[in-house]
Amino acid sequence: MRSLGILGVLCIVAAPLAASPVLYTFNITQGGVVLNVQGQGSTNSGLAGTFAVDIMQSNGHVGVSDTFLLGASNFTNTQTMKLSLAGLVTATINPGAAKFLSFGQTAPGHIEGVPTTIGTDVYLSATIFLTGLTNTTFKANTWAGTTLPFSVNISTSQAYSDVIHTVISGTFGYAVGVTDVSLTLTLDLVVSIEGTAHAIPDPALGGLTALGLGGAGAWLRRRRS
Repeated sequence: MRSLGILGVLCIVAAPLAASPVLYTFNITQGGVVLNVQGQGSTNSGLAGTFAVDIMQSNGHVGVSDTFLLGASNFTNTQTMKLSLAGLVTATINPGAAKFLSFGQTAPGHIEGVPTTIGTDVYLSATIFLTGLTNTTFKANTWAGTTLPFSVNISTSQAYSDVIHTVISGTFGYAVGVTDVSLTLTLDLVVSIEGTAHAIPDPALGGLTALGLGGAGAWLRRRRS
């Protein structure tokens, strides 16, 4: 009975843990982007790839009140996006030519079990082919340059291997000058992505659990000897 008591104490000591940062990489299960050019129309495409979220989780699982930061991403358009601009040129974005490479969240958000709004910038790398009155290739590698409101909803988990769902949506804009045809285009990109990842335990939880089991084993070995 005494050995069971020792094991119980070790398990209890290992259980209550302070929050620890855990980096999750989410695979996009569905997503889309709409490119609106003010006064010109719109075009759209699906999105595919991954995005990362750093979650400050506690007690080995993702829970309400845990904080998070959106981080590096690697998702891109999956279909051709084409739009006529003022009847002068046609802008074409081929599949894989618009890449969303990072979020620049200004402050940690809180998981609430419902959509919550955070402020973030988004880094875009895009190649746009212009044909018609001019034939040129326009390349952009830039942040939007402002903090934008994005809606984020992260589901919670109870145990290791639970599937966590994250949904992110928002709109950000860029002003693009096309000097060859004296156009300044205001681009609004409306992004919506949903991804999944499997819950993993806090790094500290694994270490303390191992320490507790190791201590229990050592005690039992001493008892046997």
